[in-house]
Amino acid sequence: MDRLNVHHVGNVFLFTPRLDEAYAWYTALFGKPGERAMPQLTVWELGSVRFTLHAEDELNHAGADLGGTVPYFDVENADEAADFCVNRGGRVHRGPKTVFSGERLVQVEDPFGGLIGLRQPPGA
Repeated sequence: MDRLNVHHVGNVFLFTPRLDEAYAWYTALFGKPGERAMPQLTVWELGSVRFTLHAEDELNHAGADLGGTVPYFDVENADEAADFCVNRGGRVHRGPKTVFSGERLVQVEDPFGGLIGLRQPPGA
């Protein structure tokens, strides 16, 4: 294999120290409840992407700072989506800004130390 053949994000895991509170926050954010697949995780089917909240464990736990893997979700309006998150206890971490590709990007820290990205496609 000479390259990684990437198609789309299929499943994004977000580890959280406060699973029940994170579940309530993301349920309100997405406007629908997730499926509690196991006691330690909840899954949402969001278009072609599966978003999984997972309770912290000995292998995966929130770090002291942000900046690791950030899943970006497509949205119609990055600024409005960021405001929506902030009004529910999130905090803008970076952006919003329009980048060289014409995309408008913003990173939002959820109330539990997770980091998500919101992407407005060019021309949207």
